[in-house]
Amino acid sequence: MRIHFVCTGNIYRSRLAEAYCNSQCVRGLKVFSSGIGAGLNGDAAISPYAAAVLAKYGLNSYASGHCQRTTPELVQASDVLVFMESEHRRFCEKWIEATHQKIEVWGIEDIGPIDVTEIPSKVERTFGMIRQRTDSLLTGLGLSNVSPA
Repeated sequence: MRIHFVCTGNIYRSRLAEAYCNSQCVRGLKVFSSGIGAGLNGDAAISPYAAAVLAKYGLNSYASGHCQRTTPELVQASDVLVFMESEHRRFCEKWIEATHQKIEVWGIEDIGPIDVTEIPSKVERTFGMIRQRTDSLLTGLGLSNVSPA
């Protein structure tokens, strides 16, 4: 089974979801992420906010080391597509094979623009939503956590 998380730049939300899902160590599960606009302005590093969350929760080893652009091949190679927002699904719509793919749109917003003092709490809320929805997704797919992080 292959789960694919999609967001805009593949530097924040989808990378957090990928790392958390990978940390659940489910046998036979391949997890990856991409961004519909990743790499358009050069190869971007992971967001410092995502990097801080990965470090805080010990998830660095579960995260991809680079951003990846969403392509028809990646979308079609996925059994489960998780879009952070509906715009990501619309971007990929022509590549989706709904007859054999499970599709979810989570409605998880990007960071900003917000006041810089509000960023840490928003990042924690975002990661909390990602954890809860990932756990629900895995449960709904009948995939049990082998060794939770």
